[in-house]
Amino acid sequence: MTRPTEEKSEAPFLRLGWRNGRLEMSGRPTWQSDPEDLHETSVGRLWARWNWDGTRLTAEVDPFGFFNLFVYEKDGVIALSTSLLELVAKGCDATQDRRALAVFHRIGIFIHDDTPFVHIHTLPPGARLTWEAGVLRIEGGVPIPKVQTIDREQAVEGMTHHFRVAMSRILAAWDGPLTLPLSGGRDSRHTLLEMFHQGRQPETCVTFHHNGHSMNAEAQAARAVAIRANVRHDVLGHARPRLADSMRAIVKTSLCADEHAQMMPLHDYMTGREGAVFDGIAGDILTNPDSDADRFYRLALADDYAGIAQGLVEGHGRVISQENWARGAGPIYSPGMDEEVLDYIGRAVAAYADAPDPYQVFWMYHRTRREINFVPQAILAQSKIVFCPYLDEDFANFCLSLPYAVTKDQQLHNDVIARAYPKYADIPYSDELATPPRRGGTLRHKLRSAVDVWRITGSLGNVPGGMRTFFSKSNRLRRNPDTMYRLHAACLDKLDAGRARHLQKLAAKLERDRPKQLISDAI
Repeated sequence: MTRPTEEKSEAPFLRLGWRNGRLEMSGRPTWQSDPEDLHETSVGRLWARWNWDGTRLTAEVDPFGFFNLFVYEKDGVIALSTSLLELVAKGCDATQDRRALAVFHRIGIFIHDDTPFVHIHTLPPGARLTWEAGVLRIEGGVPIPKVQTIDREQAVEGMTHHFRVAMSRILAAWDGPLTLPLSGGRDSRHTLLEMFHQGRQPETCVTFHHNGHSMNAEAQAARAVAIRANVRHDVLGHARPRLADSMRAIVKTSLCADEHAQMMPLHDYMTGREGAVFDGIAGDILTNPDSDADRFYRLALADDYAGIAQGLVEGHGRVISQENWARGAGPIYSPGMDEEVLDYIGRAVAAYADAPDPYQVFWMYHRTRREINFVPQAILAQSKIVFCPYLDEDFANFCLSLPYAVTKDQQLHNDVIARAYPKYADIPYSDELATPPRRGGTLRHKLRSAVDVWRITGSLGNVPGGMRTFFSKSNRLRRNPDTMYRLHAACLDKLDAGRARHLQKLAAKLERDRPKQLISDAI
């Protein structure tokens, strides 16, 4: 089955509401994200669906809630869509949620089921929505995992077993072409090696980077695995139209993410390709705490959830800021909200106080579910289906219930892969390799970038600082975060139905004009 090369102009949408005592309906009464032939198959994936039978509306999302289905409710009207901008374009109230935006400006994500708008939310994990006679009910939420009594050896064996079963379910359900985005990390490598263990291999592995023909550490590590495995490997290393990619990413992620512009080469590569694709979402947070995990775990033991919130804000600020600023986007775009934000985030983390690792569960169900989820939901949506083996319920629940003592050294996933696939154990990961110096684009690329700045800022009409800001270095935020936050603020400014449709059309135009030269190296 060949996928269309262009996306539909409008996202799936349903609106129900009362007018003059009569119920009115517009849009699609029935919709589902997953293909009919895989509708009832138990495989790791994101999904959502709704059905209006003329009397009762029901809607559901996957057990982990990683498919962000947007729900609008106000004054007896309910509307559903996979796109927040589609809801606004169809007339839904776009009153902004100041607290939700202030959180976004400080840690780069929306938490709980928040969006930039007061009257629009996503469905919670495992949600079931019903709307009947004007009464809305939503059931679902995050289950709190209970800690296992298990040692490191048993954890390695358990992860190996559950991942093997997860992959067998996927491969049994799909016998068509498979593409595997292969990074220099653990998650995609584990997927590839387990495919080989089960007698399958992808048609192609693909790695993107932004360093021209001189491969960065990600591409080097991925290439080493591909050579050893004797599998086709395409590298996407051409210089990119960064502002256009940022604008497309903001629209694709429904104004709910401050990243993913870097993922647009992969989106373009998958457009028009046949078959399914793998994504390693959640593999990192389920198997290895990050560098903040130990400090946050000790704070959780002391019931200092405000300290965790403060650490999250400060950490994000350092990552996105210039060295002389380090305060992030919060003071720039939502000043005076620090105390309210810290209290809100702290209470959100405290909700998982009884979990084996409260920070891990918070990060899983907030950042991974609400931001990283847009890779399989939106960036890779051109594929017929996106398989997410780490979201297999048995595997994910096993990992979430591991005691922190088993995961704290950040070597658990390394041990699992090395033990299960010893033939590949000597190949380094990207964090063990040196990255060559970043290379700038050619003069032709720089001229194209200038044209992009002119037409995008001109189309938006209200980017803070206009064209000049995209040619000058910010003294507060790093270049890429600075671009994303400026565009995000411009998109939200005076957003109404007409402007929402304009943003969609601008993104569609940039989609049509996307780069066609993608592969810089292949074996």
